[in-house]
Amino acid sequence: MVLTLSMRDWFFLILSAVAISSGRIFLGILFLNIFVLSILQDRGYLEKWNATKVLGFILMLRTSKGQKTLEKISRPRKFWRGFGEFSIWICLIMLLFTTLIVILSFISIFTSTRDQISIEPGEVLLIPGVSTGIPIFWPIIALIVALIIHEYGHGILMRAHGMRVRSFGLLIFSFIPMGAFAEPEYREVLKAPKRERMRIYAAGPTVNLVFSFILILILAIGISGINSTMQGAYSAAIVVDGPADEGGLEPYDLIIEVNNQSIRNGNDLREILNSSRAGELLIVKILPFDGNEWGDEQTIQITLGDRYEQYRSQNISENDLERAGINEGDAFLGVQGDSLGPTIRDTEQGKNRLMGPFNPDLTTGQRVISTIIYPIEMLSIPFQLNGEIMTIEEQKMLDFSIIELFIIEGLFWFFWINFLLGFANLIPVVPFDGGHIMRDLINSIINWTGEKSGLIHSQKAEIIATKTSNIASLLFFIIFLIPILYGLII
Repeated sequence: MVLTLSMRDWFFLILSAVAISSGRIFLGILFLNIFVLSILQDRGYLEKWNATKVLGFILMLRTSKGQKTLEKISRPRKFWRGFGEFSIWICLIMLLFTTLIVILSFISIFTSTRDQISIEPGEVLLIPGVSTGIPIFWPIIALIVALIIHEYGHGILMRAHGMRVRSFGLLIFSFIPMGAFAEPEYREVLKAPKRERMRIYAAGPTVNLVFSFILILILAIGISGINSTMQGAYSAAIVVDGPADEGGLEPYDLIIEVNNQSIRNGNDLREILNSSRAGELLIVKILPFDGNEWGDEQTIQITLGDRYEQYRSQNISENDLERAGINEGDAFLGVQGDSLGPTIRDTEQGKNRLMGPFNPDLTTGQRVISTIIYPIEMLSIPFQLNGEIMTIEEQKMLDFSIIELFIIEGLFWFFWINFLLGFANLIPVVPFDGGHIMRDLINSIINWTGEKSGLIHSQKAEIIATKTSNIASLLFFIIFLIPILYGLII
């Protein structure tokens, strides 16, 4: 085999070795994929597998399997057409959000340093087992399922509108499925009314988004039955040289009693602090945490500080403190929160975070806010916890078995992958579904304007819409490319 390698093969093999040895693992794997796929193509394996290369480093596998199942599922045509119409509106709302995020990301380029905006290429693709914060087992299974139902969503709407599906397939990079496709009869799709095309493009992401909602509902119901193994309140961070620090309180020490009042949860502790004043002495009973488990009960003394003075020392203006309702003499315990939760937490914090807006203890206002920020919180958790869905301390506070935790992690990752796939596919860039929807939407708006004004012919409107969407796609693509280029250069 070594003797039959071409100059091209040797070139990419050497490039791969150089990239990997210099720490550019993703680029090394990319060049290695080009090398392997070139050899497979030269030896006729790709033709035998009904496969082709995409961009030189991605393997496209086609299959005719699944056609009978597709036909059965798509038989209630009227229902699926209605679902397609629903999908359009869902996708237009999400497309607005993705466009806004892309624009804000572009603006941030001019207000951030080079290090802040640089991204490693491997981090952009979010590859299970490769990208930081994404393990391999559940994410890879969830990705395969998400890709299948995404493409079945497209295929079902094609059949609901009488269009044929030639084949299904997967896009594979380094044995990991990175995408999927339902290959239509392209002439039928191109000749179809714009509304039908938009339904087809919108169906895939919507199926993923709807499935992710069902999954998170199942997760919330399942985890609601899991109780904590202990009662009390704690904080994940202690202010250095603050009252709690001077009194001997450590992160994750469990406060179970204050001044002879039992502490069952964070609300109990907050009520005591709200009724206390700066300078008061608290007799606090705790279960100290040694990094592995909670020890025997101990008693410590904490002299409360002045919350107003604490914030003033951080150069927060008096007007801002007044607007926040913080006054001189307000009690300050000397603990602080982080991105994973509030300053003072319950022992069910990990469970409540996953339940989000389904947490029964939330007020109506809190539930509304939680619903809005919940998807962003869920997407950020693996990156903050290095692939975990809870901190080790939060897991130890909850009473569940290894099998229950395994199932909860599976539900989380199925939700995470499906939501991300549906949301990311609505980026307003062709060939993503969002790009196709944007193109047809622009076309429809220009056609409608032309009909009302009589100034633009339908064929000219098609040309203008195509050029406009292509320019928009190029601009959005450049916005995505800049952080990657910085990551390659640095």
